Amino acid sequence: MAVIDAGISAATGGTCLGTAGVLYVADRLPWINRFTTKIKSPQVQVLLVLTASIGLVSTPAGRLLNQATTAVSGFVESFAGHWTGFGIMFAVALAALLWLISDFMTGPSTRTLILAAFTPPLAVMIPGTLGRLAATSLGFIATQVGSLVMWLMGAGS
Repeated sequence: MAVIDAGISAATGGTCLGTAGVLYVADRLPWINRFTTKIKSPQVQVLLVLTASIGLVSTPAGRLLNQATTAVSGFVESFAGHWTGFGIMFAVALAALLWLISDFMTGPSTRTLILAAFTPPLAVMIPGTLGRLAATSLGFIATQVGSLVMWLMGAGS
């Protein structure tokens, strides 16, 4: 079952990233950009990139990233302090999330797309149980989005 969930998450991520790319190009075409303006294309692109990043991080690669970060944090704790790695990564992930929300509300830009791509990996890189919980939660979100899309397409029945 975990392999199926990872496949759905990876497929969701790839599909959303491809769709965001198509919208990005369509925004720059003079004969189509009237339509992309009506559908709020920049906001949709940010949500698609965020979903793609969540989908790709929620595969087993996300768990490996968390395990590697936890191991590095354990090494750093031996000479820098017990909560150093956790505190730094938690602060960075939280700052990226707040900056992403702020940019999204004021009007998405290229920076917003970059933040949408890097916020989920930063959340997974929080060492220990909180990072593992973030990876599991993000995996659940990606699986549900992928299942919803499959259901909407008639493949999930």
